Amino acid sequence: MILRRFYSVPERFDISFSNGLNLICADVKEKSDKKSTGNGAGKSTFLKLIDFCLLSDVEEKILNSKDFEKYSFVLEIENKDGKIYQIKRSIKYPDKIVFTETGQQESEIDVEEARRNFNKFFFGLSKDEKTLSFRTLTNFIKRDEERGYSNIFSHFPMWDAYLVNAVNLFLMGLNYRLPIEKQMLNSEKGAIDKTIFGLDKSLQDKGIPKKSELKSQKVLLEEQITRRQEFLSNFRVHKEYEKLEKDANHIRKLMKDLENQFFNNNNKLSEYAESLTQKISFDMGEISEFYRSLKVNLSEGVKKEYAEVEKFHKDLIDNRNTYLSEEIKRLNLLNEEIKKEIESLDKSKSSIMKVLETHGALSEYQSIIGRLDEDKKKLYDILNYIKVYDEILDYRNKKKSFIEKLKENNELSEKELSEKEDLINKVIIQFEEIYKYLLDVTGLLIVGVKEKYDFNDQIFEFDVRGDKKGSPGIKRSQIFAYDLAVIISNIKANRIFPKFIFHDGIFNGVHKNQITNAMNFVIEKSTKTPFQEVITINTCDIPKEIDYKKYCKLELGDKVESSLMGFKF
Repeated sequence: MILRRFYSVPERFDISFSNGLNLICADVKEKSDKKSTGNGAGKSTFLKLIDFCLLSDVEEKILNSKDFEKYSFVLEIENKDGKIYQIKRSIKYPDKIVFTETGQQESEIDVEEARRNFNKFFFGLSKDEKTLSFRTLTNFIKRDEERGYSNIFSHFPMWDAYLVNAVNLFLMGLNYRLPIEKQMLNSEKGAIDKTIFGLDKSLQDKGIPKKSELKSQKVLLEEQITRRQEFLSNFRVHKEYEKLEKDANHIRKLMKDLENQFFNNNNKLSEYAESLTQKISFDMGEISEFYRSLKVNLSEGVKKEYAEVEKFHKDLIDNRNTYLSEEIKRLNLLNEEIKKEIESLDKSKSSIMKVLETHGALSEYQSIIGRLDEDKKKLYDILNYIKVYDEILDYRNKKKSFIEKLKENNELSEKELSEKEDLINKVIIQFEEIYKYLLDVTGLLIVGVKEKYDFNDQIFEFDVRGDKKGSPGIKRSQIFAYDLAVIISNIKANRIFPKFIFHDGIFNGVHKNQITNAMNFVIEKSTKTPFQEVITINTCDIPKEIDYKKYCKLELGDKVESSLMGFKF
């Protein structure tokens, strides 16, 4: 697709774009007043307004300007089928976009829907594509002075390696999902590592023996418990005390049952009370923010489904809290009754025990019961610790599975580069052609995998090397060569991809010979492979060898009346 036209409503400017070189100039003469720098004329603002039509956020100084508020801006784009589409967006209502074929009735859509449509329109991606966003890819068809020239392969310093790899693989027509899938695998493996570490540390801090020793202790305890239970089942006191013994045992059983019930009720009360204090939420904002950090945009359909789930979830939590409150009241009343009943039984038991305590058999019986209870508690703890060791083993097996998947991802990544070598070579050759034209030396674009890497590393490697080092503006020349190589390669591959690129002030600090070469390359190459290069530049920086009037689409001045919008903001 190509740029056709960009204009304001009401009309302040109306620009038609041509094939090849398109200059947005600030009229600054070399010997003019020092205050006349070209800054403030509106060159960068011009590209920002185009970017605004391409769904960028609105700058505060523009959003808060009353003068700007009355303006809408329209960008006309022609697709590969020759159909012309208009993108219209107003400063006053930036949340709404008009995106329609010329001649068709205008209809507004929101920004999110526009992003989904632009995924397909500009880059041939599915509207529901969640791995790469339209705006992320747009960074590589529009570079500016703020962030665009610090790194060839990354637009923002905070981009993670997986995103840098994914974007540049996509730009070259390669499988961009591989580094994203690896990032997801690494995240899941990292969560497992943290769980294993936490469980291991808990066992070590408590001085818990190894699993094999615990299993031996378990066998011995189970045997000892069985022996004690058999002994107690056969334990008898003198015949004249059999009835008292039975009564005491019955009362003890009743009290034990009541104590267990009381204990269980208290546990439930604690759990219910803790549950009431916990805020269980289903925050769509947090979900959207998570995906936004991966540069993934959720569709309106998905958000709607999440909203319905969120309402259902809220109703469910409200009902749950009501139920828990009622249960707490009921259990508190029940515990009061149990306490009274235990006190009554304890009095009855005490009167019987006064008789039985005069005989040694009862004290022995109680001692064995106490030891039996201790053994059962020890066994319970041992079984829980063994369970923790089993959980650690399960997590380690899951970790092995993720490691295998990460290794498989590495194999697929190397295979991708091997199978798509011809495609990669075309980009490399195209880059070298541009680089040599600009600097008259060989430039090498490196696309491959690292020589040494761990299984969980992002293994793709992108780099640029050239014979010239340290020359003024060398980095910008490299960026210029890479950006054009990507555009031209995609055009030749007949991909759905923009046939235009914006460079805001890219030649600042670049030697005029290189500027001349860059502009001449665009002029010559675009006659063979049509594309559009839009550059902002001061007229004093344009080499005399270039007839800039022929390519200048908009010439601005330092004075307010000759600036882009005709007012300060």
